Amino acid sequence: MTALVCRAQMGPEDAEPRQWDAPSSSSSWQPLGGAPSSSSSGQPAGFGAGARSGEWDDEPLLFSPDLDTPPVLVQDWRAFRARLLGCEERWAASACSPGYVLTAYTPPHCVQLGREERWAHVLTQPERGCLLVARPREGLGMFKNTVILLLEHEDSEGSSGLVINMATPLLVSQLGLEEDIADSFRQCPLFIGGPVTKNLLHVLHGRRDVEGALEIIEGVFAGGVESAAELVRRREADPREFMLLAGYSGWGPWQLQRELRAGTWLPVAASQAVIMDVLKESLSWSPEPQAVPRMGIGAALPSNSPFSSSAGTSGMSCDELKLQCWQRVLYRAGIEPHMLGML
Repeated sequence: MTALVCRAQMGPEDAEPRQWDAPSSSSSWQPLGGAPSSSSSGQPAGFGAGARSGEWDDEPLLFSPDLDTPPVLVQDWRAFRARLLGCEERWAASACSPGYVLTAYTPPHCVQLGREERWAHVLTQPERGCLLVARPREGLGMFKNTVILLLEHEDSEGSSGLVINMATPLLVSQLGLEEDIADSFRQCPLFIGGPVTKNLLHVLHGRRDVEGALEIIEGVFAGGVESAAELVRRREADPREFMLLAGYSGWGPWQLQRELRAGTWLPVAASQAVIMDVLKESLSWSPEPQAVPRMGIGAALPSNSPFSSSAGTSGMSCDELKLQCWQRVLYRAGIEPHMLGML
């Protein structure tokens, strides 16, 4: 494996001198220029006297599999992968069309709005934080037209997730919950996360300040119902920032893989902005038509999008809302519903 060259810089944590052990003789470490060399102190070149006094030589530090400190990719790797896929699409288009001119990166299914990126693309395998989009087929029952956010996934151990587009005509205040939680989310609709343990309440949101929440992907969190309720009580958060769901969806070891091979689900990677769009659109729905104003979701879509209408979700049935959110995710991934059978 080729080592990655990275110039190290001291940070506040390196203020005190640190002892650095020279790599073993079997290490693949070598200085720039190719040939290994050594110093009079028995250390490889690049680890001079300054390294032991807390200072670096001018020579870059080479990270290799034999060293304990790998380089860290700060950027969201999912967004990086989406950009790579977008570049591949553009190069493929240029190869097929001699008159095609390469321009700045803008994949067909990626729309940039300010600092937010809205992108989605199909995956060959599911992963934590991806969306499972139900394919149109017979026998799905309650999972027809569903979109599931996958919270955990390991083939040998099982998977779990929450349906994010299955509303119910019930309000949270009708569930007989603890008074503090019921008061905070009194007028919020209840959603179904899945058929497993429906007596448990889950919450999805985009708030980093909710205690006890687990970050699924960057900017999307699950859990922390009590903390969320406290933020609402203190008027530090709006109750419509939280999706409350009863139950979850679960798969045993290798069960999800079997369902994928059977053509039940389409795994889709989506940006935080796309996932939050679906959550906000679902949360803008109310069991009582016109009771809750829209949250401006249509404004986040191109003018030629089939979902940019100002009609909103008012007056929709639960099934109509489910269908619209399902279509939104497919649209973001550049997929027409009739194409699902070909993927």
